[in-house]
Amino acid sequence: MLDVRSQATITKTPIQIMNKTMNNIFDRTTILGAARFFQHCVRNGDIEGALSSFHDDALYVAQPGKFVKGKAEIRKALEFLCGMKPELQAHRSVSFETGDIAAWVDEWTLKATTPDGVALDMSGTSSDIMKRLPNGNWVYLVDNPYGAGALPALP
Repeated sequence: MLDVRSQATITKTPIQIMNKTMNNIFDRTTILGAARFFQHCVRNGDIEGALSSFHDDALYVAQPGKFVKGKAEIRKALEFLCGMKPELQAHRSVSFETGDIAAWVDEWTLKATTPDGVALDMSGTSSDIMKRLPNGNWVYLVDNPYGAGALPALP
């Protein structure tokens, strides 16, 4: 009897090869490595890599007062962000870890030009919640790049 598995050929796509290479550069089993991997993907327009940084049930604050939930909706927001290939830089950061959940606070700056030519020069302090997956990698459960800036205005 022929073993079908011995006949199978595994082909890796360029995205899979690139993600494997990026995983070797950025240790996503650390919170810092996972965050820097995401930022690297955004800077380089890598939507798939950036999206892999989110939990399936993640929530993303796309702008103050507007959030999206789930990878399909997060993809739409990331397409705009990654499409600009912004100059995104992280500065000071700290994490607070308990078991498989962690709070992540990160100061950042972003410079980019929107598709319609508007220059962006932004900065903020993220307030995120991350989760460790069974494979050991950390992903965003809640990505709020605006921190307290996401609070609604007081009446």
